[in-house]
Amino acid sequence: MAHNNNTWMATTTTMTSTLLLLLLVHLRPASAVTCEDIKAGLEPCVTAMTTLPVAAPAACCAGLKAIVDLEADFGVTATCKCTKALLATPFGISVSFNVSVGIQSLCTVDLGYNFNSDFVCGA
Repeated sequence: MAHNNNTWMATTTTMTSTLLLLLLVHLRPASAVTCEDIKAGLEPCVTAMTTLPVAAPAACCAGLKAIVDLEADFGVTATCKCTKALLATPFGISVSFNVSVGIQSLCTVDLGYNFNSDFVCGA
């Protein structure tokens, strides 16, 4: 019985986080992308970035899709620069090229860049 309750709570928490993220992305003023916007999209992916899972977490995929939405407004270079900075600090993780491509593939998103440890953002 407790297992079902824990599963329900985890699912509810994931759905709530995803909805809040989507609301933040779509209801914010149209000024400039901030690294906090990108951080909200990347945080659910941190665990998946250290090991390529068989299936990417739903919250991770929702976060990456929210970043793609930001790119439509602000461009790939802006989101790429924030992603690069966030992976170094505060997340402090190094992501392999295969994991970067794999997560995007599992989530059926294309950020326009791979966030492996030595990626370069456009001008």
